[in-house]
Amino acid sequence: MFFIGKPMRGFILHIALLMVVLVGGGSITLSAQELRLGADFTTLFDNREYAGMEFDESGTLFSARLTPKVGVAWAEHNELTFAVDMVQDFGHNSKFLSDTNVQLYYAYRAPRVMVLAGIFPRSEMRGLDSPLFFDRTYRYYHNRIGGVLARYEDDKYKGSYVEFAMDYTGMRDFDTREAFMIMSSGRMNIDAFYFGYDFYMGHYAKDYNPETRDGVVDNLMLTPYAGYRFSANKRARPINFDLRLQYVQSLQRDRVNEHKWQYPRGAELVVEVEWYDVRLSNRLYTSWGRLFTYYDRYGSDVYFGQPIYNVDKGAIYEAINLSYARRFFDDTLAVEAGITMEYDGRGWGTRQWLQLSVDLDYGIGLKRKKQVVD
Repeated sequence: MFFIGKPMRGFILHIALLMVVLVGGGSITLSAQELRLGADFTTLFDNREYAGMEFDESGTLFSARLTPKVGVAWAEHNELTFAVDMVQDFGHNSKFLSDTNVQLYYAYRAPRVMVLAGIFPRSEMRGLDSPLFFDRTYRYYHNRIGGVLARYEDDKYKGSYVEFAMDYTGMRDFDTREAFMIMSSGRMNIDAFYFGYDFYMGHYAKDYNPETRDGVVDNLMLTPYAGYRFSANKRARPINFDLRLQYVQSLQRDRVNEHKWQYPRGAELVVEVEWYDVRLSNRLYTSWGRLFTYYDRYGSDVYFGQPIYNVDKGAIYEAINLSYARRFFDDTLAVEAGITMEYDGRGWGTRQWLQLSVDLDYGIGLKRKKQVVD
């Protein structure tokens, strides 16, 4: 049993009214309509061997996801899409499907502006791509955002943008009160230099339990960064270099157990070298306080980043990654494979992954007569 509060009802009403205006309000002629059919398929193997490490556990993920979708596009920039996410974990033989969810969203896509509302793929977001915010496993199993996403792109500085998103992950009911996250990111490219930020605010609330002492947690993280990209060996296949330095500032509070704000922070240097479809990168992170302060109490209910970032104060987390990524058959098939050597201040571990993705989309032209609506 659940209920929807007045603010949420108002938001849904505004979205409904917007849809009426866009689709059918007044006397309009809907031109260039198109029925869109497609399917996304992803299979992921992700193996972690962390026996010598303290801040994460060993384990293997091997799973496949199929997402058939159908939608309609009209008036050049508007889309309505319905899709079904069907997930099967390999070896999970007790169920026909391990998990099934829906995607249902409206999208407005113009050259510089994009707006989505509903339940849509997380891949629509451009920012917060660091494992500080969302681990690879989390992105796979939580591949949808339920809420809104808006992005503006700048024509003058190619690749520059600012975006905002809200993901409502926990409906308020009698068992679990609510959980949501607000996210924003921006980037500006000026020749070879770039500057930007990623921002995350998470809110997690549960009815108080005196045994587990679950409470209300506010978790904010801001990571401003600056970087420099350049190429060498331009006469042949270029070798691309990317140097990026970011500061990590967190602000957290457990209202039930701590009552005061905690502010762990850190810094990360990322160096990447890319040649053909092979990339070698190194992440070097150091902390002034554990970044996931209440991880021992709430774990992955509150923190979605890679647990290894929760190193001790003054400790170093390092990840050396070698990967290969390429797209085939007119960009419909993508293959990515890699291995990472990781150090958490106590020991070394490895992580290997292989991901194969298929993205198919087809459009069928439709005709519609002029429709008059009183």
